[in-house]
Amino acid sequence: MTDSSWRRHPRAAFALLGAVVTALAGAAQFYWFEIANDLLGLGVGYDTRPAWLRVAMTLIAWLPLIILGAVAVGRIRHGRVFRPLAYVAGALGVCVLATGELLLRPAVEDFWHRAAFDSAAWRQNDRPDTEWPARLTMADDLLERGLLRHAPRDSVERLLGPRDQTNYFREWDLVYWLGPERGLIRIDSEWLVVSFAADGRVRDARIVRD
Repeated sequence: MTDSSWRRHPRAAFALLGAVVTALAGAAQFYWFEIANDLLGLGVGYDTRPAWLRVAMTLIAWLPLIILGAVAVGRIRHGRVFRPLAYVAGALGVCVLATGELLLRPAVEDFWHRAAFDSAAWRQNDRPDTEWPARLTMADDLLERGLLRHAPRDSVERLLGPRDQTNYFREWDLVYWLGPERGLIRIDSEWLVVSFAADGRVRDARIVRD
């Protein structure tokens, strides 16, 4: 943006400045490990960062507020050509967009990866994508279609294969590991668990987390 356009459209200019500074500062904080190790080749972890890197990260984290202070001083000294409120609006806009993306991304990814249940693919359970193994993409469709509802045990085991060997959920008759839990923080795992009634038919089948 040229100096003349900056003066003709100060609100837009300072809103853009706030958005760009906030976005760059946020990206630098979020991807600091990749920047430090892949780009700069430092080979450091969070607890082994050199002092200069700690200082640099602190300055970057405060950079949006530092520039806001400079814009506020410019407003006092030079008048309406400096627009601190527009700068704040641009910065907050980036924060709102980033928060929305962070909250909506798990639901979008889950919807994008969903697949129709296929017995052969379930039993084989290929895991080319460690974040989305085959079973994790098909489990919801399996339950929604009611394929296990009141089914006898031998039919379930033909459909899904033998239970996975695990110490989790021993109170359930059949247990199948699906993959890492879906959601914002994917620490635990999701499992399909099945129990049978006295007549040998499915009493309950659900997805649980360990």
